[in-house]
Amino acid sequence: MKRTLALVLGLVLGWSVWAQPVVQNTITGNEVWPAAQGPGGSSTWLGIDTVRNGESLNLKSGSGAATSTATGGMLFWVGTAPTTWTITLPSPAYGGEIVALDTDTTLTTLVTVNAGAGQTLHTTYNSQTLTVGVPIVFQYKNSVTTWFRIQ
Repeated sequence: MKRTLALVLGLVLGWSVWAQPVVQNTITGNEVWPAAQGPGGSSTWLGIDTVRNGESLNLKSGSGAATSTATGGMLFWVGTAPTTWTITLPSPAYGGEIVALDTDTTLTTLVTVNAGAGQTLHTTYNSQTLTVGVPIVFQYKNSVTTWFRIQ
């Protein structure tokens, strides 16, 4: 009886040690978590930048007519000015999402910003100048599916 009890306890304890969950102690920047919007609502994935209220930095450069699809965070033009730079804001976007544009080269009357599919831009932003060190910032308001220029 004692031998059987010892064997069973040994198996149970051994199994519980073996079945422990993996605990991650570092953040790599690639983590995502599912987030649901209430019972029966749609769900989305939240990246670490969203959770920690951070922004990604996307460097852009090139020549000729440049186009970029924003993914949230900062789009920063580096180097020689393109002939034009057209940016399409993220779609879908989450409520409160921010997209900022900046440059290390003044882009005189070269920048156009468009809302993503199914969204609107509160103020037209066509053939505008983007000045070195003066970011232009847009924020998305989910309830009205509109991007607002906030800076």
